[in-house]
Amino acid sequence: MATRANQSKQGPSSTDAPSSSVPAFARGSSGPSLGSVPLRLRGGRGPWTWMISQAKLGCRNGQIVPLVIPAWHAPGISGNIRGDRGSGFVGQLKSQGYAEIPHGFAADSACFDADRTTAEHSTYLAMWSGIDIDGRPATRWTDAWERPVQLGHIVQWERDEVGRDAFLVRALAEIANGGAALSAAQIRLATKPLIDRIHSEANRASERSRLLIMQCARHLPAAHIPASVRQILTRQEIDLSTLAQ
Repeated sequence: MATRANQSKQGPSSTDAPSSSVPAFARGSSGPSLGSVPLRLRGGRGPWTWMISQAKLGCRNGQIVPLVIPAWHAPGISGNIRGDRGSGFVGQLKSQGYAEIPHGFAADSACFDADRTTAEHSTYLAMWSGIDIDGRPATRWTDAWERPVQLGHIVQWERDEVGRDAFLVRALAEIANGGAALSAAQIRLATKPLIDRIHSEANRASERSRLLIMQCARHLPAAHIPASVRQILTRQEIDLSTLAQ
């Protein structure tokens, strides 16, 4: 018969062995994984309808785009009533010369390397569900060319500016202009603020002014950059061919 001392030298008995080689703290964890963390959102006013005008234009990334106004659907705003999907606000803007972009418009438009043919609510709106900072259910609406990327507890937003601009250029041509080309007056309205800013900054000999000139020139369509601006860019040693990069 083995003595108690001999038993202690033989190591633990089979009844004392751990049930798993995984550390106890690892076995005991029952919390959610990172992949199951709810999307953290800040709420907003809810959905809207985009309104555009032939006379409210700007330049972005070398294209002339309409400056959209959101006609919010929330009841109580600009004549809206509950359930009318913003018809009160839409009607007010239409009386001022704006046109409505229908929520089924251009479903084949590119959006993050896909299209909007299977969109649930709108070809240009997206709805996201998650929780707010207090852990309560939250909903946030964005345009379709914006989407959340959650990294643990941090949410970052990606934007497809190229796809969004292409959609708006198409809406301007097909809805606001009725298929007609941009007029000289429209081109002037869109480009004049940037051209005026470039001329103003050209009188200031500073690196900040040079950077502002570059930023403004980058947004101007190359076909509509006047000779006076080209001369300023030459004096500032700004290469037009690099502005779009």
